[in-house]
Amino acid sequence: MSVVDEVKSRLDIVEYIQRFVPIKKSGRTYKACCPFHSESTPSFHVDPDRQSWRCFGACATGGDIFAFAMRYNNWT
Repeated sequence: MSVVDEVKSRLDIVEYIQRFVPIKKSGRTYKACCPFHSESTPSFHVDPDRQSWRCFGACATGGDIFAFAMRYNNWT
């Protein structure tokens, strides 16, 4: 197992993202207003089963826990 896979297996994306974004459970997923653009209707979804996130709004992007951390913290 790679280091990346090891970290992913130990961290839960929902627990990590809710440290920064107030997410609410909606069915099997969690929703929130996207932290990456201004909006009033939640388009940011977190899927605990897939351990991924996606913005269905203006960003039209998504990824895993690493992609979120990099984008949220402006890391390259």
